[in-house]
Amino acid sequence: MRSIAGVDISYFFTCFVTLFAIIDPIGNIPFFIALTEDLTDELRERVSKRATVIAAALLIVIVLTGGAILKFFGVSVDGLRIAGGVLLFMVAIDMLKGSPASEKYFEKGMQHKDVDSLAVFPIALPIYSGPGAITAAIVLASEAKDPVGMGLLILSIVLIYVLVRLTHVFSEEITRVLGRSGADIFARVMAIFLAGIAAEYVIQGVFGKLHSFLVSVRSQGLLK
Repeated sequence: MRSIAGVDISYFFTCFVTLFAIIDPIGNIPFFIALTEDLTDELRERVSKRATVIAAALLIVIVLTGGAILKFFGVSVDGLRIAGGVLLFMVAIDMLKGSPASEKYFEKGMQHKDVDSLAVFPIALPIYSGPGAITAAIVLASEAKDPVGMGLLILSIVLIYVLVRLTHVFSEEITRVLGRSGADIFARVMAIFLAGIAAEYVIQGVFGKLHSFLVSVRSQGLLK
């Protein structure tokens, strides 16, 4: 069913799947393990909790302020869809090639082991809340029809970062079951879905721009 008691289930599902594919909790497990392997269990827990809270809080703030940000910079939602679609497609290609960008951030993160700094960069930002996730969050927020929709988007963000936290807690068990190759395969499957989402963003943005252009032309009496 599309809705239950006024709750748009399809919108929630879209939010959850889109952000899950971008954030990729399972595919990022190897990076979290490698970045924290020299830490004690207590410090690793501290990094995990701090990173997930910061990443989740960042996306929630973006969701709540995204409309104002777009208005301030004079960017239309359709324009953001097109730009976001291109960006997400680049992220998908990056994931399919083996996440060289994530490896770059991993190398920078390995240069220091300050616990608090490590939690912020590169774990929270940009591994778990990068430009792709931020762009998608703004686009999804623009599609929320009412406060209930906005609440569903925030709920999907919270649930995803709960999953991120769980992948940290059970990282060894998940790695033992999947292995590094299994995590890589999962990331590549998510990349395929992400590429499809990116294509939809671009198509919606282009058609939206064309519709706005035709409406503007008609309003000026240039097209009957």
